[in-house]
Amino acid sequence: MANAGTLRSRVVLFLVVPIVLPVLRAPAEAQANPDILVSGDWLVEHRDDPGVVVLHLGMASMGRPLEEYVQGAYYLDYHDIALDRNDLITELAPVEDLVEVFRAAGVSSDSRVIVVGDPGLHAARVFMTLDYLGHGDRTSVLDGGLAAWKAAGGGVAAEPAAPARGNFEADVREDMLVTAEWIHERLDDPSVTLVDARPEDEYTGERPGRDFLRGGHIPGAYNLYWQDLTGEDIPSLIDLAEVEARFEEAGAAKDGVVVSYCLIGMRASYTYMISRYLGYDTKFYDASWNDWGRRGDLPLVTGKARR
Repeated sequence: MANAGTLRSRVVLFLVVPIVLPVLRAPAEAQANPDILVSGDWLVEHRDDPGVVVLHLGMASMGRPLEEYVQGAYYLDYHDIALDRNDLITELAPVEDLVEVFRAAGVSSDSRVIVVGDPGLHAARVFMTLDYLGHGDRTSVLDGGLAAWKAAGGGVAAEPAAPARGNFEADVREDMLVTAEWIHERLDDPSVTLVDARPEDEYTGERPGRDFLRGGHIPGAYNLYWQDLTGEDIPSLIDLAEVEARFEEAGAAKDGVVVSYCLIGMRASYTYMISRYLGYDTKFYDASWNDWGRRGDLPLVTGKARR
């Protein structure tokens, strides 16, 4: 739901890492897509490697400027990749606009991008966006954000670095996004697992999230609040075995499909990213409950029961 040069050797520190870099090390145990997350220690060691671009995400456009940046990182404003949908700035912007934003931020098609954002769901939203644009296999998120960088001894700056324009091109993955109709047709398909990233009171319908929305959740959806997957002091991913157990409890299978949604598509960006990290075939319902909850033609369930 977002509202939204030819520098061949540049890597974007959206916390971005180049292809010429050594294999990335995941902060947890090895699994299907370990490159999706990198640790503060890894970034300190590789920030200056050729081809790495670090993107530090913020919301200065909303009057919330960042006070500190990862040293050498370029700035990316969240609202440059998101559009207004039903009075909420969370919808994916048109592809041509997204391409321009990433080029201006210093990203090229051969960049290894590392994204830094606090809280983690903001950085995950950028990962999801670049994954949609076909650059997900060259994009990583700094697990734990700025706190992890500083804990690893990384330096900070009061201002972002100035990027040179990149030559990024998109290879759009249209099948990554799903609609309400796509989900509705598969409500009884056991190979499709719906993950609801909202807190429990929104999932049960006690608090719809917005006054004009119906309360509840999509039939069969499993409630996995995104923040339950992160630690408290440094908001990095919790123990991998526990994360895997939660997805298995949801019914996720490596030969099936996991679909993430929330209220507006922000929190679901984190569960989408972690589902991809674990190696599941993952899709994204960008319109989320902001769409499903206002439509009387679609079924819902209230309370804690999935169906």
